[in-house]
This record gives sequence, structure tokens and C-alpha cells, in this order.
Amino acid sequence: MSLAEISIKRPVLATVVLIAMILMGVIHYGRMNVDEMPDTSLPYVSVSITYEGAQPEQVDAQVTQKVEEAIGEARGVKHIESTSREGQAEINVEFNFGVNPAEAAQEVRDKISAIRGELPDTVKEPVISRFDMNAQPVVSLALTADTANLREISIFVDDVLKPRLQKINGVGQVTVSGCQEREIQLLLDQEKLNTFGLAPAEIAAQLRLVNQDVPAGKLKTDAQQLSVRTAGHFTAVEQFDTAIVAVRDNTPIYFWQVGEVKDTIKDITSTARYDGQPAVGIAIGKQSGGNAVKVAIAVKQELEQLQGELPAGMELHLVRDDAARVSESIAEVWFDLIIGSIFAVAIVFWFLGDWRSTLISALAIPASIASTFLFMKLAGFSINSMSLLGLSLSVGLLIDDAIVVIENIIRHRQMGKDAKQAAVDGTKEIALAVMATTFTVAAVFLPVVFMSGVDGQMFKEFGLSIVFAVLVSLFVSFTLTPMLAALYLPVGKPAMPQCLQKLWLLWQERLERVTAWYGRNLRLLLQNYRGRALGAALVLFLLSLCLYPLLGSTFMPAADQAQFTTKVQAAADATAETMDKQSAELTQVLQQIPEVRHVYATTANREHNLFVQLVPKKERSRSQKEIIAEVRQRFNAIPGVRADFVESDDKPLAISVTGPSSAELVSLADAVQQELEQVPGVQDIASTYHAGLPNLDLALREDRASDLGISSAAVGTTMQTLLSGVTVGKFSDKEERVDIRLCLSGDGRSRTDMLRQVYVPSEHQAISRAMLVPLSQVASWQYTTSASDIRRYDRQREIRLTANVEGTSMGEANEAFFAQLEKMQVPAGYNVGQAGASNDMDDSFANMVMALGLAVAFIFLILAAQFESYSEPFAIMFSLPLALIGALAGLFIAGSEISLVSLIGMMMLMGLVTKNAILLIDFAKQRMLQGLSCQEALVAAGTIRLRPILMTSMAIIFGMLPIALGLGPGAETRAPMAHAIIGGVLTSTLLTLVIVPVVYELIYLCKKK
Repeated sequence: MSLAEISIKRPVLATVVLIAMILMGVIHYGRMNVDEMPDTSLPYVSVSITYEGAQPEQVDAQVTQKVEEAIGEARGVKHIESTSREGQAEINVEFNFGVNPAEAAQEVRDKISAIRGELPDTVKEPVISRFDMNAQPVVSLALTADTANLREISIFVDDVLKPRLQKINGVGQVTVSGCQEREIQLLLDQEKLNTFGLAPAEIAAQLRLVNQDVPAGKLKTDAQQLSVRTAGHFTAVEQFDTAIVAVRDNTPIYFWQVGEVKDTIKDITSTARYDGQPAVGIAIGKQSGGNAVKVAIAVKQELEQLQGELPAGMELHLVRDDAARVSESIAEVWFDLIIGSIFAVAIVFWFLGDWRSTLISALAIPASIASTFLFMKLAGFSINSMSLLGLSLSVGLLIDDAIVVIENIIRHRQMGKDAKQAAVDGTKEIALAVMATTFTVAAVFLPVVFMSGVDGQMFKEFGLSIVFAVLVSLFVSFTLTPMLAALYLPVGKPAMPQCLQKLWLLWQERLERVTAWYGRNLRLLLQNYRGRALGAALVLFLLSLCLYPLLGSTFMPAADQAQFTTKVQAAADATAETMDKQSAELTQVLQQIPEVRHVYATTANREHNLFVQLVPKKERSRSQKEIIAEVRQRFNAIPGVRADFVESDDKPLAISVTGPSSAELVSLADAVQQELEQVPGVQDIASTYHAGLPNLDLALREDRASDLGISSAAVGTTMQTLLSGVTVGKFSDKEERVDIRLCLSGDGRSRTDMLRQVYVPSEHQAISRAMLVPLSQVASWQYTTSASDIRRYDRQREIRLTANVEGTSMGEANEAFFAQLEKMQVPAGYNVGQAGASNDMDDSFANMVMALGLAVAFIFLILAAQFESYSEPFAIMFSLPLALIGALAGLFIAGSEISLVSLIGMMMLMGLVTKNAILLIDFAKQRMLQGLSCQEALVAAGTIRLRPILMTSMAIIFGMLPIALGLGPGAETRAPMAHAIIGGVLTSTLLTLVIVPVVYELIYLCKKK
């Protein structure tokens, strides 16, 4: 007994099963995480190491290279990328896909622990973390004040705001930027040090000894037990003045005699401004696996309560709410899904002319979508743009099976059968074709599961969501649809509004004429013009291939997100105060543009980072790209300013130049940049190499130093203590723990002639203590310049060039550049190659080609199994190249490019276009079994199946129309998929009705021979 018969005989059972699936789907929908993109556990590990006061070359030689060498021995390492800048080393490790991220992080931790003793003593403990795509901040805030200073704002953030945010369920890391931290500075006077014959290292060692709490053990009496400790910690700032730092001739020397104490803030290395006002920024991330939208809502609810607790004059601004953008994007996908469903139902209503049959068919959409959430939850999926996009694109598919079934049931009712018998016979007759069409769609997306890399992770939820949905719709069409048709589907006059009946009858009359005309011409074609039809199809296919070079290619289409980032490199010798002033000037320029709503500017590592928020897309007449063009023009008009613009996560064009020698690498990178500038459409070229960082290099005179007992370590330690300072302990003030830093006074650190006053302790003794030797006797110094940072890729030095493209595609720009590069002479041992999104595009396209090939193979296997033939499936699969004609034409007409998204659309098209061919061939085979000739059976199949073919094709097209229009936020990313599908469905529908019967007849005739 078939599903249809069971459902018709036991309607309550069928209804209960479906209601249970729908209820479980709805319940699980509310429990699913909400994210912008699918959760991907990428095997990336980042290592951050602080080496205060060290120049980039020192960081690279003493830290980065040693860590790289250790990490390189870890299992599964694919690439190592590092950046060494002043006082900081950042190493990013990419592992082969499939390596467990937690195990990768532990392996890196173990390798670094093994060489920890080889790193400089003053290096802070390495920070090792896993990279998580969805661990980006979900909310960013800025706190400003009209009356309070930044230190007061920082205190409020540290004491009140940050702890409150950290307590929220689901909140992960809370990062504060631009704040001013308290510090006790012990400022030495070099002249006084020389007077007393003191070395900075001696004072630092003594201060560490006197500022300690030392546990002494237990003191037991008959009555009690006491814990004994030596309380040596300073409890007041004034106590530092009276601290004994040395003894000379049995006379103690107090700190006030050689320096002064300041309760102040740490040296400023970064600043933040919101709309020009000084600010403290807070970035809030979610815990791994958490719900971004729920976390953001909880954070914003907490902020509403905090608004009333803000000190007078302080104001809290919501700088960036990516969760709101995620919600808008998902809401837009839901909107597309609902409007597409309405369009698809309207098409069915217009073809069937009866609201009851339309309603029976339409119920498949909500029933399938709601039930699909149950299977998505069981598979561990989240509610994201990709999974919902899959459901949006499948709207036309979800109603397809029900359309074919209900249309066939109506045809059987018109033969005079009673409702139940018509429902059973109509469903049975079409069952094989419906199953074949559904299974081919499912088969198309099975290869997505086998795709490797990020692409496979990203599109797995998209593909499998469609598979779940269409399989559920198949179940609905075999249960709910025939059951309702048997109970509630009378056949007679059209049940529709009176005002539409006349128009509908006219439409039906025209459709019958078209059907008759198609039948006559199909018979004529099969009799006399088979060769011409195939030749015309071949010509159209070849012409469509000519469109491919005109389309261009990119990794992912750019979207207007109403926000972008501008980066401006500051002068190499710029101070924090100079950069803050320039940041205010750049913000003022941006605020003159009417579409700019807010500007959040930060400065760090001699770089301005300006996050620009625009008014929503619907409220402005200019696109984001047009606004960026104006900002570019204004910034470039400012002397010394060259802006770099990033619209999404990264710039589309990236060129990696690697090699062993820094000097040769810089020269080669300059030549490559000149070639890149010649490529039409390339702009905003930026290099990771920034020359001109001023240095004062100390060179030890080895012969003199050896005679005087001076080591390079002694010189380095002395200079580091005087200039960068050393932390000699912590100062406890109630619950606050403050760093105590010993360094030279500000006046001494601002003059280069102070070097002549510096004395270095010798290994030789003089009067029972280390002899002090003038630095000028054992060292010389000179001014030099160097790069502000040093990048390495796979343990080779790298300079990376990045650029945006305008008026051309990323693929075309890459092709033009590498064509010019072939004329260059690249030295041996050096390499110039693509990186970033360009590299990802090549890998992704290769993966997609493999997936498309597997999809075609799976379609063939399923059709061969369904029809029990190896030859007949070729007739159906002939519709695949016919779909490519429209797909390329659709992308060309819409102005879209070949991208990962459009390729996914073409993959989906492979499953869609076979549906019509299956309906034709399956019905023709049934007629042939009844005694008709092949040609007559094909003509009968074409005329009888024309209505459901047109109906399903138009339902798919109109169901995807909202996505193709690309009107909502982030819709530009989704639209190319719909452009390819709509174009492919149009051409394949029209050509399938002609070419597939011709090919099938030729195969049939060959088999007979």
C-alpha cells in the first residue's frame, strides 16, 4: 500500500504525523542559534607575544623566528604567517583542514613551552588562542564625556561597565581600547644617579626586594595557630620616597635623592574618538557556540539600565551592532522567502484557477519549511543567511511536487473518476517522476558535504537545508496533498473571484491554443527537423560560452552594508598626540559627507583606523562605492594622506612577494607595485612595508668593552630600564593592583645627548661594588631607519600588496597583472603569487568544479536506477547544457560576475532543470507501454505535461524573483545565485520541451537498431 493510499484511508494518522513534525520544527527553531554565517571550526591558532621596547628587527630575530621554528614541527601545519612590530610579535598558524582546533592549539602551546627559556627574559607570557570566524565582536561601544577626562571614563569602564557586561550570559571576551591605565612611575634623574654612582639595575633589584610580602610560616601556641608573613608591600605612594635603594659608605640612599614618584597613567600608545570626541571603546564578543543575536539583545538591555547609572556628563554610544545587521539580513531573507512563496502560490492559482486546489498545493510550503527546522536542529545547524537562503531558493521546489500531483489528480477527476480513486491513481501515475525529480535535486547537493575547506563548511548548511526541505516536500506531496484532494477537491467551474473569471477563461483558451500549437510543431520537428533543432541548440550553447569572458570573476560579491573601514598610515615618527590630532582632522572631513552618520576612529601602531557608519541603504540615493569614491578624493587631497578602504573583511586583490633578503624584497615589491598600478581598474594599493621608522642604533666597541668588563646584556638592560622602563612590582590600593614602573624621567627620555651621561655597570669591581663605565667609552651610536613591521610567510620574509578594484572584476585584474608579471625578471629564490581572497577564489572554484562534476554523476546514477537504463538518462541530462545557456545570459544581463555564489546557483540549477525532462520522458514511457509509438508518445507527453512544466518553472522563477532584485541589506551577495537560476530555468524550460524529445527519440531509434 502506497503512502497516498494510507493517507487517504487514514487521514487522521497522516495529519497527526505532519502536525507533529511541524510542531517539533517550530519548537526547535526557537532553540537554534542565530548567526550571520554557519559555524565553522577553522583550524587556525594565533600567538601574540609582547616584548616591550624592542624594535621590529629585534622582535623578529629574538622572538618570531624562534617561535616559528618551534611551531613548524607541529603536526598538520599548513602555513605560518607572522608580523613583528615594535614591542609585539603576532604569529598565525593555519593547520590542514580536518585537524581538531583544540588539539592544534594545545600542540602550539606545548611547542612554545619547550622553547620558553630561549626567549628573552623580559618577554611576557605568550597568549595563544584559537581563531573563530564567529568570535568577532557582536557589539562595540564608545563612552564619551563632556566634563570627565579619559582617566575618569577608564575608571568607570574598569570598575562598573566591564564587570557588568562580563556577567551577561553568553558574553565572551570584553576588550577595552583607548583607556588610560593608572601606573606608579618611579622617575630617575640621570645626573643624580651619576652623583651617587648608582646603576639603574641596582635600584630595580633593590626595589623588588623591599616591595614584597613574604610568607614566613606558622606560629603555634597552646591556644591557637597563627600565620606569619613579612608585610613589605608599600601601602602609600609617599613610601616610595623613603625606600632605601642603595648604601654608600654605610650611608643609606633614599629614592627621593635620585628620583621622584608620580601617581599617573601609562604612556599613551593608542587613542579613540567617536564623532571627533575623545572616547574609550569597548568590544563585546560572544562565547563559542553562543547565539549572537541573543547576546546582543541582552547586552543592549543591560546598557539601557546602565544609562541611568552613568556619571553626569558621560554618554554611551552604540558604535557597531553587527547582531542588528545579522538580524536585518536574516529578516530580509525571511522577507524574500515569504514574498517568493506568495508569488509561487499566485502562479499556481492562475494556472489552476481554483483556490481550493491552490491552497492544497500551497500548504506544502509552510509544512515543509517548518518541518525542515527539526532536521536542521538535529544536524546541528544554526539560523543563518546560508541556511535560510537555501530555504528561500527552494520555495519554488517545495510547491513543485504538490503542483504536479494535484494537477494530475485534477486530470484524473476530469476523466470521471471519484475523488478518492482519482487521488490514488493520479498520485501513483506520477510517483516515479516526482521521486526522480526530488532525488536529483537532493543528489545535486550531496557533493557539498564532501567539499573540503571553508567552502564546504560554509555551504554544507545551505545544501543540506535544501535537501531536508525537498525530501519533506516529497513526503507532504505523497500524504497531505492526495489526502486533502480526496476530501476537499471538487471539479467543476473555477473557484475564484468573479472579476477574474473572464480573464482566467481567456488565459486558459490561449494556453490551450499554445498547447495545441506546441503539439503540432513538436510532431513536425520530430518528423523532419531533428538535426536542425540539435544544431540550433549547439549554436546557442557555443554563443553562450562566448559570454563567459565578459562576465569577470570574483570570490564573493561585494555587499552594501552601510559601513566601511578606512585605514590611513601615519608618519613613521608620529607620536600618539600627533596621531590623535590628525585623527580628529580626518573625522571632521568624513563628517562633511551627508551620508555619513557616525565615525569611530582609533589609532595604534602608527595607523589610523576609521570605522564609518552610513545612513541605511534605503535612505540614500548614492551607493556605498560612490560614497567611498568621494572619501577617497577628499583624503587624497590632504598632503601626506593616502587612504586604504576595506568594505568587508578584506580587500579583494592581494599579491604576496616573498624572499630571503629584506633589501632585495623591498626593491622587488616596489617593482611589482609599479606593475600593479598599470592594471586598469586597480586602486587603493597598499603595501605592508612601511619604511622610515627612525632608529638610534647602539654599536658596542668589542675591544674596549671586553677590557672594561662590559657585556652587551648589561648595556641592553641599562638602556631598557632607562627608556622603556621595567616593572618592579605591584602597588595595592584597596582592590586595585597598579604596575610600578622604574624608568628615566620624561626630560631625560626626550634628549639624545643623555646617552653621554649614562653609566653601565662592569663585571670588574671597584671598592667592593661594580665599577661604572660611561656608555660613550664602550659604544657608538648612529641614526638609521627601518621598516615599521616585518612580515613573514612560511618562514620567509614577505611584503603583501592589497588593492580594491573598480570597473573590473577581481579575476580580470589578476589575469591582467600576472600577464604583465611574466615580462618581469624575478630573482632566483623570490616568489610573486596571489594571496588572500584571490587564492581563496581559485581553491573555491576548483572545489566547485569537482562538486559540479560529482553532482552530474549522481544525477546520472539516480536516473539510471529510476529508469533501469544507462542510455535513456542521457536524454534527460541533455537539459543540463541547455540550462547553462540561460545561466550565463542571466548573469550577463543582470551585470553579475562568476563567483562562489553564482556557481552554487548553477549547481542548484543542475537539479532543477532535469525536473521538466523527467516529467516528459516518464510520461512518454508510460504511453509507449500502452502501445503508442515513440514519436506519438513524446507528442502526447509534451502536450499533456506542458501545463505542469510551465507551472512549476514559473513558480520557481517567481519564487526567486525577490532574491534576484537584491533590494535589502546584504542582498547583493545573494542576488547572483538567483540571476543564474532564473536565466537557466527560462532557457532550459523552453529548450527542454523541444530538444529532449528529439534526443530521446534518437536514443530510442539507436537502441532498436
